[in-house]
Amino acid sequence: MRERIQRLKQELDKRGLNAFLAIRNTRYLTGAAAGKVVIVPVDGAPILICSRLEFDQAKRESWVRDIRAFSSWRAPLRQGERVYFREPWQLVADCLRELGARAVGYDGGRRELMRKLRGAHTASYRELPELVLELRKIKSREEVALLRRSAKIATRGMGCAAELITAGRSELELAAETEYEMRRAGSEGTPFPMIVASGRNSWLPHATATRKKLKRGELVVVDLGATFNGYVSDMTRTFALAPTRKQIKLLQVVKRAQQAALANVRAGAKAKVMDAAARMTIARAGYAQFFPHGSGHGVGLDVHELPSLAPTSNDILSKGMVLTVEPGIYIPKVGGARWEDMILVTREEYKSLTASVLSRICR
Repeated sequence: MRERIQRLKQELDKRGLNAFLAIRNTRYLTGAAAGKVVIVPVDGAPILICSRLEFDQAKRESWVRDIRAFSSWRAPLRQGERVYFREPWQLVADCLRELGARAVGYDGGRRELMRKLRGAHTASYRELPELVLELRKIKSREEVALLRRSAKIATRGMGCAAELITAGRSELELAAETEYEMRRAGSEGTPFPMIVASGRNSWLPHATATRKKLKRGELVVVDLGATFNGYVSDMTRTFALAPTRKQIKLLQVVKRAQQAALANVRAGAKAKVMDAAARMTIARAGYAQFFPHGSGHGVGLDVHELPSLAPTSNDILSKGMVLTVEPGIYIPKVGGARWEDMILVTREEYKSLTASVLSRICR
């Protein structure tokens, strides 16, 4: 993580900035889930700002030594405890004055904090979210290991879901059992509400689990993810219960579209070429108008990161990127199908991080 800070400092120096405020990327830069802001001066050590409630957790989790806790109201302190009785924006302003920062970059985040900060400390402020987002594109060896573990837990969850897909079971029941299995396997929680979408719900790309019960003659889309040490996974399978020929075709086309996209994976390839390959496969099958989203996205501490696999993407694939590939088709009154895996981009091709969990046709 110190290397991440050094790379960020190099970017600050290029832009003539004295300091950077990371509001959305505190965990990436410091290792701490606890924390409101990390201040990265171009010269000197970073400062992590957290609430008094988070102070002990921040000390345990982060490599940063200068951790400053705030409290908006005065309270008795423990022996040896140091707390700044300030609002967070006031403490950040104090730190910037201490550093003599006159040109400050920040990664976006809380507008109210930035509005108050501008009034409390005179400086030029530039919103530059891309500085850290670009760093986050390429995963370190340690990050890949965490993502691999998260993907393994997700695969176990999908295996559980596959065993539970039966007519008469509700979407909510299936989601609850699957999430419990992932928790047992070590997941800290789900990075997004798990999708179990059957029948009429399956053609809603962002459906959530409902009380609806699974029925024969339906497709069932299961989209899930796990979290391990903050790093998340994302995986989708589509299952079939006594499907029609049209539904079987949807599933077959989606799988072919994913393989077409994967055939274009290598360092140096354009992300939009992957998307175009999947989109062309779906279009040739006559379903172009039923594929409304991109073909995939990066994954890391957040479930949606760069690169973007979409027609408008300007991203170039690089070794060390971890991303999903997830073409889908959604046809009202027929069904929806999506097939998603996580992969690690290598120099020549890719490695899959999600093990094979096949769709199952129950007749």
